[in-house]
Amino acid sequence: MKSENFQSESTASGSEFEVLVEKNLLDSGYKIISTNSKIDGIGVNVDYIAEKNGTLEYGEAKGGKCGGKKRPGAQRTDNVKKAICNGALLKAKYPNAKYVIYFSSKPKSGNSSDEMIKTAIDAGFVDEVRYLEY
Repeated sequence: MKSENFQSESTASGSEFEVLVEKNLLDSGYKIISTNSKIDGIGVNVDYIAEKNGTLEYGEAKGGKCGGKKRPGAQRTDNVKKAICNGALLKAKYPNAKYVIYFSSKPKSGNSSDEMIKTAIDAGFVDEVRYLEY
């Protein structure tokens, strides 16, 4: 019996979204320094490090395609929690770092993901959230 990786479709969709984020960064005047980078001394990876006008930006790309039972982007609380946690850990070590999260889908207004994002921005764990439709 052949076993299939049930995550392979989600992984491919996530990788495609990362490419869209990189294109958006380049189109917005950023220079991409690195992708899928481990931050020394913190134990987390970020999807990109980019630079614009002398400011480094660390970021996560949390997205995928809609359809079926899929809840992409900020509609999935586990995506939101992981992205916020990475930002909180980054800011704990580097308080002045700029941290941005890209999501492919907005959360529903007032749900847990929406509240977590607002709280993380208010607490300074996340500097900005950007949405790119995918």
